[in-house]
Amino acid sequence: MRLLITILALGVAGAALSGCGEIRQAAGLNKKSPDEFAVTTKAPLVIPPDFSLRPPLPGAPPTNTLDPSDSAQQALFSSASDPATVAASMRGNYTPGEKMFLANAKVDTSDPSIRVRLNADQRAAIQNADRSFTDRLLSSPASPDNGKPVNADAEVNKGRKTTTPKKEESGGWFDWF
Repeated sequence: MRLLITILALGVAGAALSGCGEIRQAAGLNKKSPDEFAVTTKAPLVIPPDFSLRPPLPGAPPTNTLDPSDSAQQALFSSASDPATVAASMRGNYTPGEKMFLANAKVDTSDPSIRVRLNADQRAAIQNADRSFTDRLLSSPASPDNGKPVNADAEVNKGRKTTTPKKEESGGWFDWF
């Protein structure tokens, strides 16, 4: 019996001291959360679609970059018009800065009927919308909307029974009192 009391007292003392920070740290009970800034994600492994790829040769130029002379020729002699020429030919009440901005944004190659097409798409989406969900929410199939006002008293009494039920004897314990 004395051993049981000693074990019980040690258990209670251990539980009481587990709240102390130094005891918890010595016992290894402190929570060690991961550093949220040290977590990194790794890209998933992807098998290339062409299995006959050869490793790059040492000293060879990378194949995924453009040749600088080709990109310079494309910038100088591209088929696009000069922005200054496009800005000079613009009509409207724009400042020279706005005209250059619009010319660099390639306004001259944009589709002039885009607003009409977008509005037509929006109108078609609204007209083709499924009305059945709204109809199910707002009206029930048993009482279609015929435009007449609803009689509230008749609607309340529609669900009630017209006959009053007879009072039955329950025969329970509380009937004795």
